[in-house]
Amino acid sequence: MKLETKYIKGKFKFNIPSTKNILAGVILLILILGSFFIGKIANEYVYWEKTKDMYTAAVIDAPTDYSYLKPFRNWNIGELEGLNAKSAISLVTDSGTPRIIFDKSPEQIMPIASLTKFLTAYIVLKNYDLNQEVVISQSAVDTEESAGGFSAGEKFTVEQLLHSMLIESSNDAARALAEVMGERQFVKLMNEEVENIGLKYTHFVDPIGLDPDFPSEGYNYSTANDFAMLIRHIIQESDKDPKIAKIFEITRKQKYDIILSNGKFHHEAVSTNKLLKEFPDTFGAKTGQTPIAGQCLLVIMPQPKNGGHVINIVLGSSDRFKDMENIINWINSAFIW
Repeated sequence: MKLETKYIKGKFKFNIPSTKNILAGVILLILILGSFFIGKIANEYVYWEKTKDMYTAAVIDAPTDYSYLKPFRNWNIGELEGLNAKSAISLVTDSGTPRIIFDKSPEQIMPIASLTKFLTAYIVLKNYDLNQEVVISQSAVDTEESAGGFSAGEKFTVEQLLHSMLIESSNDAARALAEVMGERQFVKLMNEEVENIGLKYTHFVDPIGLDPDFPSEGYNYSTANDFAMLIRHIIQESDKDPKIAKIFEITRKQKYDIILSNGKFHHEAVSTNKLLKEFPDTFGAKTGQTPIAGQCLLVIMPQPKNGGHVINIVLGSSDRFKDMENIINWINSAFIW
């Protein structure tokens, strides 16, 4: 018996379009889309033709403002060379992001000597009243260096001692101010401020900036970049608090009469900054010098046109005033403000 295999025929039939029909459909779709885009371009062109004079006039009347990019480097002026300083920086700062326009080993950790007193003054102004009376202690008088000629038992206001500390860089005045709350607590506040600002390579062991008596002892140190950021922070605080702004007001003075609390004249403080006469528009400044630190100098200049400031710092120099003069003069010629 033979078995038969039956194949069931399908009941449904699919009509597959021919290749020609598919191609025709694609072409038709392309033509429709093309017509749409061509029409859109044509409309925009007609609109441009009608309004181009208006747009041209607007561009002429309101050119693009590139002032936010200033200062521009003038490449006709060569690089600054020949500095004696081991480390230096020039930081342009305003309400925006700070910009370094010159540096030399800005991350090198260096002793900062009496540049320390800038932060000392800041801590004093945040915690003391300017009219508060301070009695000079024997330990303050015994501090290395005798600028100010103070004697134990003399009484001055905080404001008078700030002038002596910042203008003639009196170590006695710095120690006397720190002793008001206790020097250990005072230095603690200095380092807390540094930590709050976010400075990683700055530390203080005293409010003055003295060299250690023994190699195993510490000293105040920072980097040019760190210290510039510290000064930027103090400038920003001074914009909010007129009391803090007194730091800059004092350091711009070439001379100041130091008066005792009883109103009697004590002595005339003369600035240690020889560049104040050469750069009378200086916003703020501070000198520093010890055998280990070498010569240090901070000079803050106003930006010529754009507002803000240029913070200039030299550390470890053998001729700080010449170095700073060269930096400022170079900046004024090497950049378009």
